[in-house]
Amino acid sequence: MQHSVSTCLGVYREATDLHALQVHEPLGQIAEKWTELEWQALWYSGAFGTTFRSTDGALIEIIQFGFWNRESGPDFVHAAIRIDGNRTCEGDLEWDMHVADWERHGHSQNSAFDRVVLHVFLYSGGASHFTRTRQNREVIQIHLQKEIDLVDAHPPAVHPGRCCAPLRELPSSTIDSLIEAAAQVRMQKKAEHFKRAAMVHGIDEALFQALASALGYKLNKLAFLLLAERAKLRSLREYGVKAESVLFGLAGFLEDPGINRTSLSEHEYWRGLWEHWWQLRSHFERHILQRSMWKLGMTRPSNHPHRRLGALAELVRRWKEIRLLRPRLEDVADWFATLSHEFWDYHFSLVSAATERPIRLLGETRVNEILANVIYPMLTSSHQGDWEAYKKIRAELAHRRLAIVCGRLFGQMDRAREHIRFLYQQQGLLQIFEDFCLADATNCAGCQFPEMIAKLR
Repeated sequence: MQHSVSTCLGVYREATDLHALQVHEPLGQIAEKWTELEWQALWYSGAFGTTFRSTDGALIEIIQFGFWNRESGPDFVHAAIRIDGNRTCEGDLEWDMHVADWERHGHSQNSAFDRVVLHVFLYSGGASHFTRTRQNREVIQIHLQKEIDLVDAHPPAVHPGRCCAPLRELPSSTIDSLIEAAAQVRMQKKAEHFKRAAMVHGIDEALFQALASALGYKLNKLAFLLLAERAKLRSLREYGVKAESVLFGLAGFLEDPGINRTSLSEHEYWRGLWEHWWQLRSHFERHILQRSMWKLGMTRPSNHPHRRLGALAELVRRWKEIRLLRPRLEDVADWFATLSHEFWDYHFSLVSAATERPIRLLGETRVNEILANVIYPMLTSSHQGDWEAYKKIRAELAHRRLAIVCGRLFGQMDRAREHIRFLYQQQGLLQIFEDFCLADATNCAGCQFPEMIAKLR
């Protein structure tokens, strides 16, 4: 029997109890390797949501995440929270790796922390710690580790799951409907994530952060997000021609001694970046990204972070054009194809030799990823999405996690090929993997996905 997407969607929602789940983006990293700065970047982006429980059980809603403090003092200033739905507090926010850091760092005796209304920390340890100001005012605490689910970036070795046999009995069209239903669930999650970010930071800043993350791709996604949060679109647009220098300076690329020792310093483009950056460096010095944040190896030359950052600078320069685009994926794709940069059209990195022929600033694969993971979720969040147009986006080559998913669900890649040709199919399969495979702690024995498939049979 064949089933429609709407039927599959109903069965899928029932199986995953979707409405009872908190919608958030899976982190896909190993938390133990993150620095405090990286955690703060994710918090500020809204990746953990905006509603939490305090350590004493109160419902805490983040109305305004505040502004990332560039000076000494609390990490975020001018924040606003709502407590139990009826009391609003405005003030500053401190983010620590451990609850005891408040005392270890002397915040309780520092007048700069007198306006803190919320203390967010990751680890608590065994003993109880209270966050208090100089006036002995108790500060609300959020233990973040209890509020989130972490997805390991290194899934276990793949082996066929119990779902292989029942999936083999379904018509190909029903499998596609099921995958499409999962893709719709995933898209709704992305749309909700974008909506939360837009509510907190404004639609322009939310879109800028999302585009920056997309340009960072897998290895440098977090670094680009942190950079976008620290630079801020509004400030970059005010800097005008200096914006590109701010981005490259904050990224730490202008601080790289290896680059500075090359003959690049003689290039006009490099000199232009430095002429602006040295005037602004003191304002941003505290927030220049560390060299360890960037993964420069294991990427194709055209995906080098230097080039991607050049593309981000070009987006800032042409931001007004972005906001005037019609809400159609085809129009947005055509516009991205026009992106060009005098230097980056002929260079893979700051130190590479010029190419003989120009290179597209953003290739078709990257543009499609931006359409699927940034533009369409944004349109969906404002009820302007065209699902049929989204379904036409071709997928890039399969990656490691997708291969694991296909092995788990289909047993072999050959059976899966017809179901991974379009990007929505890949997204749907990844959602199934996260909702069932990663959520199952019984090594497939207690997974509900095979039973869900049985309903479709």
